[in-house]
Amino acid sequence: MSSKVQQRAATESLFFLLIVGGILVLLNVLAAYFPSPRVDLTGNRLFSLAEGSKRLASSLDDRLEITAYFTENLPPPFNATERHVRDLLAEYAAASNGDIVVNFVNPDDADEQQAAQADGVQRVAHQKIEEDQVAVVEGYRGIVLKYLDGRKTIPVVQDTTGLEYILTSAIKELVGERKPVGIVSGHGSPTLEQGLSSLGSVLRLYDLRPVDASQEVDPGLAALLIIGPKEPFTTDELRRIDQYVMRGGSLGIFGGSLSIDLTGASPTAQPVSSEIGRLVSAWGVELQSRIVLDAQCSRAPMRGPLGLQVLVPYPPIPVLQLTDEQREHPVMFRLAAPMLPFVAPLAVGEAPEGATLTVLASSSDDSWTMDGPSIALEPRDPREWQMTSDLGPFALMAAIEGKLASAYTAPASEEGAAQIQAPPVSEADVRVLVTGTSTFLEDTFMPPPQGGEVQMNAALALALNAIDWLAADSDLIAIRAKTVEEPALDIPDSVLAAEDTVLTAAEEGDKAGVEGALEERKAAIESWESKKLAYRWLNTLGIPFFVALFGLLRWRQRTNKKRTLKL
Repeated sequence: MSSKVQQRAATESLFFLLIVGGILVLLNVLAAYFPSPRVDLTGNRLFSLAEGSKRLASSLDDRLEITAYFTENLPPPFNATERHVRDLLAEYAAASNGDIVVNFVNPDDADEQQAAQADGVQRVAHQKIEEDQVAVVEGYRGIVLKYLDGRKTIPVVQDTTGLEYILTSAIKELVGERKPVGIVSGHGSPTLEQGLSSLGSVLRLYDLRPVDASQEVDPGLAALLIIGPKEPFTTDELRRIDQYVMRGGSLGIFGGSLSIDLTGASPTAQPVSSEIGRLVSAWGVELQSRIVLDAQCSRAPMRGPLGLQVLVPYPPIPVLQLTDEQREHPVMFRLAAPMLPFVAPLAVGEAPEGATLTVLASSSDDSWTMDGPSIALEPRDPREWQMTSDLGPFALMAAIEGKLASAYTAPASEEGAAQIQAPPVSEADVRVLVTGTSTFLEDTFMPPPQGGEVQMNAALALALNAIDWLAADSDLIAIRAKTVEEPALDIPDSVLAAEDTVLTAAEEGDKAGVEGALEERKAAIESWESKKLAYRWLNTLGIPFFVALFGLLRWRQRTNKKRTLKL
């Protein structure tokens, strides 16, 4: 090939690359300033609007005005928050067919700042590093939603995690009627005033009502919840609950075979007989008065003889073992690693005729059960947990769906019970959820929202998913799945071994051994952090390097081919 031909080919290649580069730059500029479809390849679709949010936005009957107050040039990482909020609100507006109007305000004068504060948006301080000096910059980053005469305010957008859930929940509160959900009162159960106050604060989309099961249950309830009963139900009460289900109601049973006492120095579990099992046993599920312990579990702090707090495995809080199919059920939708504290196992039989019976969660193969009049649950050395011969896995949560036959087909013999008439088969498809614990719904394990916002995690998502599914209001489930934490990284064996060494040395009163073990633990954690940092840099720089290397090899291959080409 002559030099002129080679020069012409090189010029054409360079010209072609410049054109392609210019097109890519232009597309990036256009995408930055104009709404455009985006491709979301993340596992939980973190950067696209969920179908429930789109459906809600498109169903508005009137104009919804959203005002975002964001001060310009906030220091990192808050300078990126505004960009994300703009993109997210643009998707809401696009899905609303013009019913959602979004305004961005930079409150840089007194009038706009006064308007922001009148709308409930707070001015917050941000630290900014300039020329090796730390300065404080005050600014706004809040959102206000106004619909008809209602208003919802997000005083401060802390970060963008879970923002879609917060916004969609706020819109649903503004435009929708709250569905009524009943909570059975009495029987030693926690109440909305004591024990379930946090649940009430996060279930703002529902009208929670106490229900007396000795009276006829309102068939208009979206769901009926039985939470942690410790005293027996009468036959009349069970018939009333059965009557409600046969009329098409949804029933959630959380606990009823164990009483968990966490108030003392040493937590304990005692078996109870709430008689609720008489109802659900007719539908293929039985509650057992034992507690499940699992080697695949959470960790809890334990104080050693020298007063040191050491995290140790805590088998009474098992990590649920979920299959891919179970994670697709609305109750477990894409949850990473939910846990069920202090749970009793379920005996699951055949599905009732005309219905499906699904085990939603189980313990691992390394689980076992403990029983007795009083079961000690205090954190202890892992070697002190004794596995029994009753080995897992055990079913921990089950869902029943479809047409159910009444649990009380025989004529009533008790006085007054004959007045409680129920259809022999449910009048519509019903939903029944059964699990052997109520603790994940109670204040002990469900902290209240911080700053008016729900701090989503897998445990809270599980509780809310369960109630949403029972109430047949599943729009928020897919959105909530995008906000829960990613699966936690496994703690290296070296860190766990060092912690066990600390515990052993502390028990023996070996102060020097404790100090040495703590140093080993520190070194192991530093090594773990270094490894994570290396992986992070490999992901950041390694992929571009290999792409560039491939391009270089491809270029060399084409160059060599041109040299040997004969015209």
